[in-house]
Amino acid sequence: MSFQPMFRTGAAVFAIAAASLAQPAMAQDDGASAGGDDPLIIVTGTRRTDRTVADSTVPIDVIGGDALLNQGVTETNRLLNNLVPSFNFPQPSLTDGTDSLRPATLRGLAPDQVLVLVNGKRRHISSLLNLNGSVGRGSAGVDMNTIPALAIDRIEVLRDGAASQYGSDAIAGVINIQLKKREGGRAQATFGKYITTMEDVDQVASVAPTTGASDSPAITFTGKDRKRRDGETITLATNFGIPVGDSAYVNLTAEYKDRDPTNRSGPDPRRNYAGVGDPRETTFNRYAHRFGDGKSEDFNLFLNTGADLGDAFEI
Repeated sequence: MSFQPMFRTGAAVFAIAAASLAQPAMAQDDGASAGGDDPLIIVTGTRRTDRTVADSTVPIDVIGGDALLNQGVTETNRLLNNLVPSFNFPQPSLTDGTDSLRPATLRGLAPDQVLVLVNGKRRHISSLLNLNGSVGRGSAGVDMNTIPALAIDRIEVLRDGAASQYGSDAIAGVINIQLKKREGGRAQATFGKYITTMEDVDQVASVAPTTGASDSPAITFTGKDRKRRDGETITLATNFGIPVGDSAYVNLTAEYKDRDPTNRSGPDPRRNYAGVGDPRETTFNRYAHRFGDGKSEDFNLFLNTGADLGDAFEI
């Protein structure tokens, strides 16, 4: 006789638990309900939107647009590399397409294990598969350098695994880029270059032609501190936003970037022509084997527009 009521009690508890999992967690008042005290609900995972950075149990970095524009670089990946702990943006060279479309990593994991969101929506990955010994070999990541820094209102970085909520592409963390919605305009023009001294790297002064079939050219060096002035980069960008009615907005950003190549290789002392005494040996560029940034010219156009449809909806 006592077994049947216990069974019904257990079924009721199971039904309550299933209902709490199927519905989002809601905040409850401190007062008692009409039928008695409120039941105790313990939530171990939630999609609540009222959670703040101070209340979060995982590290979240929020970077404002002003912090991005006050850096000495204009690429979005390099900006995050300067501002976000455990975010790394290496600059591989001699890796084919990865020289231009460079992947970034978070917490040392693969580039395709970092979920990138734009306004809370998934950003598509690139069509380039990283190979040839580059960082993230065998993976394809999101090229965040296509997003102009002037178009960004803030960047939110979750530096912890979130695969249980977002999927396997969020094992390393989540980067949410919020684009500007505000009205008004802004323009900027920047210029920069590298002023580098390569210590213990020979600087070629002159080259004498070969005298024998097996001889290497006689190279005279000026010292072991090669100075480089290269990588000139010009960036022109503008952003403007206008309101459309009472509840809609349009924000447009255009960016042009022209970057010259860099070279951090040492001199090539080998013989490059078969003929003995070939005069071309004296004029051959001993730094032709380039190691550094490649030449690039980019034009990016970003449009962010939306309309409020109520307190909880926006398109």
